[in-house]
Amino acid sequence: MTTAKYSTTLNPDRVREAKARVGERGFSRYLDDALARALQHDRLADLEVELAARHGAIPDEVQRAVDAVPWPR
Repeated sequence: MTTAKYSTTLNPDRVREAKARVGERGFSRYLDDALARALQHDRLADLEVELAARHGAIPDEVQRAVDAVPWPR
């Protein structure tokens, strides 16, 4: 994987908490993984909007049935 350095501004409390979890040397990887998850979440939200525009909203009864299924462990 190719990497590059970036300058950013972060909440110091969150930085301390993250570094306490992953250590100083794991911090960049932790941020990169978090960014990957956020981007995937955004792409899924975009897809939901696109699919709703193309096919209409999910019917209430279907949404209720999906919501009733427990999350896998």
